Amino acid sequence: MMSQPRKGDDLLVNLDDRDMITDVLFMQKQLIDTYMTTERESANSHLREALHDFHQEEENLHAKIFHSMHQRGWYKTPVAGQQAIENAIISWEQKLVRQPELRA
Repeated sequence: MMSQPRKGDDLLVNLDDRDMITDVLFMQKQLIDTYMTTERESANSHLREALHDFHQEEENLHAKIFHSMHQRGWYKTPVAGQQAIENAIISWEQKLVRQPELRA
């Protein structure tokens, strides 16, 4: 479904459904990162809990948007072969050995 063009800053903007939902997904990613950082750096436990709840809500919304896009073929994810999966596991195991604080 194509939205109506609108005039803004002397530019004609044509956004279709895919453009809009892609923008929403990008905003969700930024919001999730912001909540996560703020939650981690909050000294007040009540505030941290509230931020955690907001973060979870945004994660859930992100998942819904992502799955909607994926089902429509608007967000393609590569299929990993067995070797790529094993390489990723080995890589993370090596990182955890070098940086045990990542286990927290």
